[in-house]
Amino acid sequence: MQTSRTRTLRVCFTMDCEQVAAHQGGPPTWEYGERSIRGFCEALLAQGMGATLFIVPVGAEKYRAALANLAGAGIELGLHYHPQDHGYNDFLGAYTGAEQSHMLSEAKVQWTQALGREPLVVRPGNFSANDATFPVLAGLGFLASSASCPLRNFIDAKANWTGAPLDPHFTHAANRLLAGDLPLFEAPLTVDWESFMWGGRTPLELRIEMVDARAHGYTVRKAVKRQLDSGIPESVLVVLTHSVFDYSDPAEFRRQVLDGLIAEIRRTAELHEIAVRSTTLLELREIHLEEGVGP
Repeated sequence: MQTSRTRTLRVCFTMDCEQVAAHQGGPPTWEYGERSIRGFCEALLAQGMGATLFIVPVGAEKYRAALANLAGAGIELGLHYHPQDHGYNDFLGAYTGAEQSHMLSEAKVQWTQALGREPLVVRPGNFSANDATFPVLAGLGFLASSASCPLRNFIDAKANWTGAPLDPHFTHAANRLLAGDLPLFEAPLTVDWESFMWGGRTPLELRIEMVDARAHGYTVRKAVKRQLDSGIPESVLVVLTHSVFDYSDPAEFRRQVLDGLIAEIRRTAELHEIAVRSTTLLELREIHLEEGVGP
């Protein structure tokens, strides 16, 4: 059995890159959104970290040049999808499998045409999904997703994840709350499973803009201890933010939270004598396959 000295803490920083003036909020302009994305990635790269960017299709068109440069620096690019951005009137989890397949296929084509590559990782807006979603994503060729927020019970957004696994896993063909043998790998957002916000609709998430760095440090320590105690092969943190904050400005509060969170993660790793490694979703999938965990 592995000891804590041989373990690794994998950290997946992610950003949802939203449409301007989106129905639930987005950057005020495309220029501001690009500054947010660049600032986030550059802040991470300066500290030896990478990120996964989930980008709406029109964002892929608007940010084409910037994204090409960032991808060359080791940033992973994926699809972010809000049905409302495409003229639909509800969240993804409100639609049948056939409807989701049609909607996501159109978005994937638009994204691919913009960037000259197919997205292999994906996140639906608001973590909205139902039991049809993972089989649909697998059928469309996606290899990894970050579609779940464990314990979220947000009925209005059709995002119901009570009982979902807290840790990365391969997905199930019939039930979104179970691990299974689909080739689609899921990396849930890291949460504090005992603290809730928004009137109990969601747990305290490792979402940069939700609380300050000190509070996030508590979630980090708690999550890492649980994972180490459980003996899983790799400890994993999945961090979230959105392209609505100016991460290029060191005085911006959310940039300060990002810097503070990285410090909290490193202190936690030092406490447990484990190495910190930044990773993307596809890299994490490959690590699990190498460990013999998967289909």
